[in-house]
Amino acid sequence: MEVCGINHITLRVSDLLKSVEFYRGILGAKIIHKGNTDVYLDFCGTWICLLEIKNAKPMNKDQTGVDHVAFSIKEEKFPRAVKQLKENKVHITRGPLERGGGMTVSFTDPDGNELELFTGSLYERMKSWK
Repeated sequence: MEVCGINHITLRVSDLLKSVEFYRGILGAKIIHKGNTDVYLDFCGTWICLLEIKNAKPMNKDQTGVDHVAFSIKEEKFPRAVKQLKENKVHITRGPLERGGGMTVSFTDPDGNELELFTGSLYERMKSWK
């Protein structure tokens, strides 16, 4: 087997309309597919599927599963992005701060899924964590 990349990531959400509003309105995603219980979003070639699970309960931090999803952002766009998060009263869980070769801020979506904006590259992160 020779996997060549990530096709998409699916996040479970409890309210599809509310989540689409967050990911489009705040993070700037484009809708590429809309179904009855799912929406595929495009972030510059990376797809995220939001899958609505009615009455879903948030995962506990001590469970296995996806810890967070990190989005790349240009360093010059970072201060404005942080300002937008704050203006939209998005729950920031860490940062903004310099970490791992770039600026980072962690926050949650309406269902508590942990997200991150990061200005650095994987190479810079690994170089700083030798």
